[in-house]
Amino acid sequence: MSHPCEAGAAGSTDREAIVTSISSEFVLLLVTINPFAAMPVFLSATSRMTAAERNRTALRASVIASVILLLLLAFGQIFLEKIGVSLPALRIAGALVLLILGLRMVFGEAPGGSPDDAQTGDVAVFPLAMPMLAGGGSIAAIVAMTDHTVNSIADQAVTALVLIAVMAVIYAVLRSAEKIQKAIGDTGANVMSRIMGLVLAALAAETFFSVFGPLLGPAVYP
Repeated sequence: MSHPCEAGAAGSTDREAIVTSISSEFVLLLVTINPFAAMPVFLSATSRMTAAERNRTALRASVIASVILLLLLAFGQIFLEKIGVSLPALRIAGALVLLILGLRMVFGEAPGGSPDDAQTGDVAVFPLAMPMLAGGGSIAAIVAMTDHTVNSIADQAVTALVLIAVMAVIYAVLRSAEKIQKAIGDTGANVMSRIMGLVLAALAAETFFSVFGPLLGPAVYP
């Protein structure tokens, strides 16, 4: 029979692992979507709108992007399996996309389009919901982190809640984009975007290690 202290220690370790996993997913999605890169596009696309219209646009863009990513969370892997794409292959491809996206952010290139792209049509759908919020990086990330063969329905439900929490943060940032832009200025927004790009590149490298680590051995990747 296990000692109560040992059982308590095991429970504490499990809780720490869950918290670490949730935190990692939250950070990955947040830096992949990168609200600081979306802000200039949002401000340009809504420049002729009233404050109320701008807030509604931010809400619609966040909701539409959330629906897209939630659908991919639920059915993305099933679709990939039907066309013969394995999850490890997707993780590697996703890591490459995230690495390129992160490097572009570090070197000051805005992913997903420029403010001049938003001229006609419903800006909440394009370019805000896609490709700024639900772009190639976030799509690859959300599908890669929901392996149906490993993660239970409860695990995927937690990931869905993390995604909703991230999109709530994105909505809050977009809603306050004008105030944030005035507070931190263009330089501050560029610095924050580059920091997020560096974190994203590091997360992509970590994905490479998690896939190829067992092949490299503990001397290279303990």
